[in-house]
Amino acid sequence: MGRSQSAERRAFVIASLVMLGSGCGSKTGLAVPCVTRFEPDAPEIMFVVDRSASMGESNAEGETYWTALDRALRTVIPQLQGVARVGMAFFPRGQFGRDACSADPVAAQPPTEDLARLMREFPPGPVMNGGTPTYEGLLAAATMHRARQVADPLRARFVVLVTDGAAGCNFEHSLDRCVCLSGTGDDSCRRPPTYPGSCLDDERITNLIRLLRSENVSTTVLGLTGASPEPRLVPIYERFLADMALAGGLPSRGPVPYLRAERRVEIEQSLARPLLEAALCRVVQRDDRQMQGETLIGGGSSVARDTSRRDGWDWADESRRTIQLYGAACDLAIERRVLVWTATATGLCQLPP
Repeated sequence: MGRSQSAERRAFVIASLVMLGSGCGSKTGLAVPCVTRFEPDAPEIMFVVDRSASMGESNAEGETYWTALDRALRTVIPQLQGVARVGMAFFPRGQFGRDACSADPVAAQPPTEDLARLMREFPPGPVMNGGTPTYEGLLAAATMHRARQVADPLRARFVVLVTDGAAGCNFEHSLDRCVCLSGTGDDSCRRPPTYPGSCLDDERITNLIRLLRSENVSTTVLGLTGASPEPRLVPIYERFLADMALAGGLPSRGPVPYLRAERRVEIEQSLARPLLEAALCRVVQRDDRQMQGETLIGGGSSVARDTSRRDGWDWADESRRTIQLYGAACDLAIERRVLVWTATATGLCQLPP
C-alpha cells in the first residue's frame, strides 16, 4: 500500500474549496467535486459457546477454561462496540435429563449493540455433568441469523464456535460410522448408557456449517485444545476442529485451520484479529454517488485497489457498494480504527446555502 500523491492532492483541493465556499455566503452557488463515503458494515456475530463439563477443567495456568474464556471475552468484546452487533448461544441447556444433552432452540442473546449488557448476562460457569450438543447450539445461531437475514439480507454475518471438539449427543447417529468418544474404543458406544450419543457428531455438524456458508454466514472455530482428559481423543478432537474450521470458510492463517488456544491471553490473541477484521475491514457506501477512480482515503493514508486481493481494496459484491480491505489496508483500518473512508465521486456537488 503506497500513498497516492494525486489522490491526496484532490482531497486537499476538495477540502480547500469547501472551506472557501463556506465563507462565500449562501448565494455563491459554488460547486465542488463530490465525495462518497464508505463506513463499516456493522456485521452481526453470533458466538456459540460450549458450556459442557469439560469447560470446568483447569488449564496450565490453574484457571478453568470457562474462566479463561470469560476474562478473554471481557477484553475482546468491548473492542467491537460501535462497529458490530454480537449475540450468544450456549450448549448444553442444563445438567439433568434431556437438558444435559440438548440446547435451547432460540439463542439466549440475539445480536445487540449493547455489548456491556451482553457481557453482564454471560453465564457464571459451565454446566457440570453436561454433554456437548454442539449441533443444537449451532442450529440456534443459524435460526437467529436466518430470521434476521430476511429483513436485512446484505449485512455480513458470522458464527464464532467456541468448543474443545468433543461434540456428541446425537442419539440417532449411525453406529456404522461411529467414532466413539466414550471409554476405550468403539465397543462402549454400542452399549447402554452411552449408545449411541457418545459418537462424534461430525457429519451432521460439518454439513450444517457448510449450509450456513452457502447462506453467506461464515464460521470461525476457536478450539480450546487442552481440555481433553484422554490422550486417545486429542487427535480426534483436533481433526474435527480443523474440519469445522475449513467448512466454515474462515480458516486461520496459523499452522492449523482453527484458532488454537488454552490460556486467557491466547484466547484474546486468537479472537481479536478475526473479529476486528470482520468489523472494520468490510465497508459499505452510505450514499448513491458513483465512485470515481480507484483510490480510498482513510486514517491519514490513501489505499489503491488491488484485484489480486493481497494488499489494498476490492469490490466485495456485484453492486459495487461494498468494499473489502486486504493486507496492509486492513491492518491500517484496525490499527487506526478507521470508521470513515472517502473517495472522489462523479459530478459536482452544490455546497449547502
